Amino acid sequence: MAEIKIESSVENKLLKRTEIRYTVSFKNSPTPKRESIRDMLAKNTGSKIDLVIVDRNLQGTGVHSLKGYAKIYKDRESAMLYEPDYELYRNNLKTKEEKA
Repeated sequence: MAEIKIESSVENKLLKRTEIRYTVSFKNSPTPKRESIRDMLAKNTGSKIDLVIVDRNLQGTGVHSLKGYAKIYKDRESAMLYEPDYELYRNNLKTKEEKA
């Protein structure tokens, strides 16, 4: 089972978000997916999962932990305004529409 530890949390009032640096440890289990990391962050911070944007996860070779950076927005409109489309697609906040 993966465990998350929040290393630092910085309030960015201008962009209406909290920027979080964290470490995820996962012994004897596969690397957690972005969606499960979003879920763990939402539970630990008491926010909604659709306001959490996992920006990056960095894992060293042969190490059973990763370091990451995420942003938790105050509201969905701010996330849609400030985040690039590819981050919204990665975090399932926006879906690609099929071309007919």
